[in-house]
Amino acid sequence: MHNILVAEDEDILRRNLIFILNSSGYSAVPARTTAEGIALLKKRNFDVVVTDLVMPVNGGSELISFVYENCSETAVIIITAYPTTDSAINAVKQGVSDYFTKPFKTEDLLESIKRVIEEKKEVPFTWEKLSSFGVTKREESILRLILEEGAAENKEIAERLSIKSTTVKQHMENLCGKFGTKNRTSLLSAVVRALRK
Repeated sequence: MHNILVAEDEDILRRNLIFILNSSGYSAVPARTTAEGIALLKKRNFDVVVTDLVMPVNGGSELISFVYENCSETAVIIITAYPTTDSAINAVKQGVSDYFTKPFKTEDLLESIKRVIEEKKEVPFTWEKLSSFGVTKREESILRLILEEGAAENKEIAERLSIKSTTVKQHMENLCGKFGTKNRTSLLSAVVRALRK
């Protein structure tokens, strides 16, 4: 069953979306604020985040940024009552899968969610795409171990490639520089996006 997070401050719409999604065979979880949404994303994996852009305290854009920095496998769909050209352009730049203006047809949203989940299954990693970032064969081997085989620790990666842990650490630092990221999580998110483009 696919997990969907619905971040929406409007109570009636949030409840309706949760009911419709759960009735459609998804496991939908509500969040009333960006902070609630981020807390849920830290606890479990979601296939899709459906989020409003305008919410109290911190807007949906903070939630979207969190998804792209920390949840590389999660797709984002925006729903908003206040569409602007800038917000639509920013959404596309951030890699948002779809953008709906309220009021919208729930059938359209359901169709979009279904399509996004199918696309995730169908799009294989194309490792050749990393050459444009200057990724070396050794760096690609490290990334493959992490992304395809779930190797998480530098020590494990080092043992499997017969190199030192310090060498793995240095390669990871080099990769962060090549992808303009600050840590391993954001690096892996950037790599996944590059592989799927």
